Amino acid sequence: MSSPPPLVLALPAGSRVSSFADGCRAAALDFVNRVVLGDDKGELAAWLRGPYRSHAVTLARSRTRRLGAANVLPGVLANLLAKTRLEVSVGLLRARDLADGVGFGYSALAAGHVYRCQDAEGTAGWVPVAQPRMRLADRVLSLVAADYLLRSEDYETALYTCSACGVTEFDAERAAVGICRAHAVGHSDVRELSPSHVQLVGAA
Repeated sequence: MSSPPPLVLALPAGSRVSSFADGCRAAALDFVNRVVLGDDKGELAAWLRGPYRSHAVTLARSRTRRLGAANVLPGVLANLLAKTRLEVSVGLLRARDLADGVGFGYSALAAGHVYRCQDAEGTAGWVPVAQPRMRLADRVLSLVAADYLLRSEDYETALYTCSACGVTEFDAERAAVGICRAHAVGHSDVRELSPSHVQLVGAA
């Protein structure tokens, strides 16, 4: 007995796989560079209702409670965000690695955190899936996985975290030196050459 064909989700009319992946990437970077660095339940709730929800597909009904002052104990949110930041950072490191990135993508697929999708032009891609009682780190990493599975080379060559300010972004030129453009002033990108590599002008 043959197995049923894999489920392929259709993107909304007018949406393109490339722009959808751009949105997944932007939402993940917004979380990493802004939301997770604070201790504001309002910012987290706004991110979940906005950038995340607009890119994640819900296949099963799930009840979620709103974040409010009454159900978030002091220190709990900070602890959650700290753990999430660590897990997401590890996931990004895996995606950057040529070999381990394959495992990162497969883990997201096996967990059902991403599904295949297709736009109106027939271009194939990936969409994050919101599962019931899904952990925050998995929600963020599902956005990363949907983008990674479409264009893994960007993660291998252009993704980096600035050693000066900690911002994570995609820039192949800056990834080579590990410093963002805003903090490049005062940091030399020039590598010191050994005498054996220096050729004097006019030398025979």
